Formats: sequence, C-alpha cells, structure tokens
Amino acid sequence: MKTIALVFSAAALAACASTANVASSSGEVGSVTPVNAATLPIGGSFQATLNQSIGTTSSHVGDQFTATVSSPLIASDGETVVPAGATVTGHVTGLHSGSVVGEQSVIRLDFDRLDMNGRSYPFDASVSNVRATNQVNKNGATKGAVTGAAAGAVLGAIISGGELSKIITGGLLGAAAGTVISLGTGDVQAVIPAGSSMTLTSTTNVNLR
Repeated sequence: MKTIALVFSAAALAACASTANVASSSGEVGSVTPVNAATLPIGGSFQATLNQSIGTTSSHVGDQFTATVSSPLIASDGETVVPAGATVTGHVTGLHSGSVVGEQSVIRLDFDRLDMNGRSYPFDASVSNVRATNQVNKNGATKGAVTGAAAGAVLGAIISGGELSKIITGGLLGAAAGTVISLGTGDVQAVIPAGSSMTLTSTTNVNLR
C-alpha cells in the first residue's frame, strides 16, 4: 500500500524541507515547506482543481482523472517547486454508493504522476481537503459541501482511523491504496463535481532535477 503511515528521521527531514509537521494524530502526512525546487518532499502540499466529475454511479474502479494545480508550491528560498497549471493524474481505486438511509457513499482516489515544465514525474499524494461548491441532492437542490479532515458522513471529509476501519471491515471498500473521501449520506448524490478544489500532500520524495 503506497500511502498511510510514514516515519522519518530528523536528518532526512532536514535534507528535504525547512519546516515540518509530518505526522498528524491520525497518521496522515502533514505539511512541509520544500527547501528549494530540486525536490518535492514528502509533505509538500498544494491546491489542485478537479478537471472532471467523479461519482459512485458514473465512475468505475480504475478510471483515470486529472486535476490542475491552481496555486503554486513555493520553496523557502523563493523558487517555484510546483507551478500553477501543472497537471496531476490519478485513478479511482474504490467506490461505494450508500443504498440505505444513513449509509455513507464513499470514493477512494490515488495518484500516479505529476506533469509540469514539459516533464512527467512519478507522484503519489494524499488528499486532506475537498471543497465542492455545488453538491446536488435527489430533489435537484444544490447543497454546499462542508469540508475538513474530520471523519464521518460529511461531504468532502477525509475518512481515516476507526471510521475507515469500519468501512473496510464492513465490506464497503477493499484494501486498495488511496484516500477515502465521504460523499455524504441519504439525499446526496455521490459525486465530486468537476471544478472541486483539493489539497494534495505528496507522500513520496520527487526528484525534480
């Protein structure tokens, strides 16, 4: 499994980042500021905008998707590590559409590569936040998404820890790699719309030179 818990020595962190907050209490990767543009370190975070909708009925496991970097990642020396306009490519690794009242619809996304400056780099990342401005319920009404890294049946929330364990042991998703995202319960269509904003955090060191 490519993502989840990561442990680093202080020396390794000093080599690739100037500030670090690498592990949260849930085991997720925290934010790191790169030293320069030579390396995108584990923990390097940036915003990206989803280029197509992903949904539990319209998408399938294995489907590819792309997102465009909307805000550049700047190193502590002022260099641009990941420019706005770069493209991140990933694929869907898990889908579940809630079929009963109170059951969560969830989706699992994993990442494969980062394309920028005319080059392509292997890339893996976790998602720490999803902001979708136009979720639509079954009656056709729009509903603003509540975002954040809290587990539970909240639109756009990242599911981890005990909540994720319940979903996996309950047979809703397999043990594939990727971040599990809640798409709500009950009256909410299980879709992350095109144009949704994601915070992506690298889970691998990427040599850019």
